[in-house]
Amino acid sequence: MEFSIEITLPSGKQCRVNELNNRDYLTIIKFAQNEDYVGLSQMFDNLFIEPDMNIFDRFYLLIYIRMMFIEGSISLTVGDRQVELQLATILDKLEASYVDLETTFEYNGIEVVLDIPCVTFYNSVDDFFISTIKSVKIADKVLTFNMLSSIEQAEVIDNLPAPILDYITKYISTIKSNLLDITLIEANEDVGVERASIDVIGNGVIQFITNIFNTNLESFYSLIYSFQNTILPGSNLFFEISPIESKIILNAHSKRVKEENEKLQKQK
Repeated sequence: MEFSIEITLPSGKQCRVNELNNRDYLTIIKFAQNEDYVGLSQMFDNLFIEPDMNIFDRFYLLIYIRMMFIEGSISLTVGDRQVELQLATILDKLEASYVDLETTFEYNGIEVVLDIPCVTFYNSVDDFFISTIKSVKIADKVLTFNMLSSIEQAEVIDNLPAPILDYITKYISTIKSNLLDITLIEANEDVGVERASIDVIGNGVIQFITNIFNTNLESFYSLIYSFQNTILPGSNLFFEISPIESKIILNAHSKRVKEENEKLQKQK
C-alpha cells in the first residue's frame, strides 16, 4: 500500500493523494524544463487530480504537494539576495481568496449548472467556455459535462438555446471579476519584495506550478548517481521515495562522511 495524505481544499472538498516519488518527479522536471504545459498538466491530472476538481482547488493541491513532498519553501531572487518564502503562506492566501461561484440557470425546460472551470490547462477560449459547464439537465436526464467526450460536449452546446449561451458568457465575466487577480505574495519594502499576483482562471496557474516544481535536471541526475553509486549502491530505493526523503538521507550521509573525515584528521 502506498503512503497517501488527505487534503482539505479551499472549496471544502477533501481528497487523498499518493506520495510523490522521485520516479514521477523526474518526469515532471523534464516536462517543466521543456515548458510543456500540456504534458505537465496531463501528468498532474493522472497522478493527483480528480475530474470534478476546479482549477482553484487544483492550484491549491499542487502547491500543497510541492510543500509536502519536495520542499516547504521557494526562493525568490531580490537584487543580489535570495529571499525564502514559505508555501504555507501562499496556501493561506488561497484559502482566504476562495469564492463559491456555482450558479444555476433555467430556460425552456433546460437547466444548466455552471461553476469554476475544472481544468489544469486549456488551449483555447472554447476549452475554457466548455469547462465552466458542470451539468445540463434536459427533462429528467442529467448530463455531467466532464464525463462526456469532446464530441458529445460539442453536440450539446450546439443545441443549447441562445439565452443559455449568453448566460454562460456573462458567467465567465463574473469569474474573471472574482479570480483574475489573486495575491500570492504581499509586498514587503523591508526586503524589497514586490506584490505578486496570479490570474487563477488563466494559464498563469500552470506556469506558476511549472516554476515551483522545476529544478536543475543535471543536479537531479547527479543526485541519482550519488544514491546509486555511493549512498545506497545497487539499490533502486531512490526512485521509490519522495524528493524530500532523498534530501534527508543525503544530508544524513553527508553528515556521517564529515564526522568520519574529522575523526581521521584527529588521528593523524
